[in-house]
Amino acid sequence: MKFGKTYWKNILFAVFLSALFIPMIVKSFNLIDEKPLGGVIISTEQPVITDSTWFNGSFQQQYEKYLNENIGLRKTFIRLNNQIDFSFYDKTSAEKVVIGKDNYLFENNYIDATTGKDFIGNEKANSLVAKVKEVEESLEKMAIKMVVVFTPGKATFFKEYIPEKYFSHGAFPTTNHKVLTELCEQEQINYIDFNSWFLEIKDTSTYPLFPKAGIHWSYYGMYLCVDSLIKKIETDISKDIPDLFVNSMEISSEQRDPEYDLGNLMNLLYPIKTYDLAYPQFSYNQENKYRPKVLVIGDSFYWNIYFSGIPANIFNSLDFWYYNSQCYNDGTNKSAYEIVSIDYLETIKQFEYIIILQTDGGLNNFGFGFFDKFLRSVNQGEIPAEIRVYMDQILKDQNWKSHVEQKASERGISFDEMLFLDAQYMYENEKQKEN
Repeated sequence: MKFGKTYWKNILFAVFLSALFIPMIVKSFNLIDEKPLGGVIISTEQPVITDSTWFNGSFQQQYEKYLNENIGLRKTFIRLNNQIDFSFYDKTSAEKVVIGKDNYLFENNYIDATTGKDFIGNEKANSLVAKVKEVEESLEKMAIKMVVVFTPGKATFFKEYIPEKYFSHGAFPTTNHKVLTELCEQEQINYIDFNSWFLEIKDTSTYPLFPKAGIHWSYYGMYLCVDSLIKKIETDISKDIPDLFVNSMEISSEQRDPEYDLGNLMNLLYPIKTYDLAYPQFSYNQENKYRPKVLVIGDSFYWNIYFSGIPANIFNSLDFWYYNSQCYNDGTNKSAYEIVSIDYLETIKQFEYIIILQTDGGLNNFGFGFFDKFLRSVNQGEIPAEIRVYMDQILKDQNWKSHVEQKASERGISFDEMLFLDAQYMYENEKQKEN
């Protein structure tokens, strides 16, 4: 009897001991090809041992972190843990992701926009729209048209699926979208409100306008909006531009990029159950058509337009200034240049139509600093070379740049504007020291 107990204890101990070596064996022999984790992953590089790093302990700390990130089955264990949290506790470790009713996924900034929690206030809204009007009039003198496009927000569209706790505080006065669109109407600014339009056609749309596990509009929803936008541009410039046609409509249960972007961020073992989405297949009529040179200044809602092939076949340019910070203009996700590095006004003069495209989840930073920077360029000229020197110093120092980004977020202004203000302060401070 004693022998039997000892035997099974030894067997059990051997099984547990062997289990400890499984991750190492899997990693060493590449036995399992694990699916990469979603989201932004900053990997730790394998450290190099030196006398100084060994004796001050930094090598050991860095190597421990490197081993933890590269242990076998790590991604699988993370997905397993996330699946348990999601399935049994309705929890997620994905930053900013909110699990709504019936497992509809949101981001918290879109919920803040829907509930009015991020409202910038009437005074700031009035000031911003006054600048929009001034910019619009200045561009008109340069023979450049501008349109402000309010893209739909998922939390506004699926308000009924937002968890009740986000309404427990009571109602906020209003929303940025409501106030800004009303002011644009009042000031007769050229704009399109797709946010309100989506709510109007929500119950009659042939195909879903938003995915269940993604934050951006569906490919079909994007098509409806871009088709309307093309007609708007044609009217504004009074020219016959290429026509967009739908040859066929593919219905698929596959959640294509970016329709499952929030689901990917959650890194689960099993995908969230969703519904079929529609994917229109396009053709174009370009014969004897005019292709305008268009600049888009917008957020991530423009990406699936950018990659759809529509701009390449309708416009004479692909220029997309992502958050008025990085320029993309070759049809890929490789940035061509940073906006702070260009002659702002002279670059804008190269275009004949400007689209400011923004969803309600980011309207607390309406225009991404474009209106301020344009007016400063028009009224004061370009940034002096002396100040640009300090701007370049900040951009080259990642810690310094992150600090400026944080200050911009706290003040509710664009990174570009905060960068200029900090560089200007440094320049003026140095001048005072010299005097």
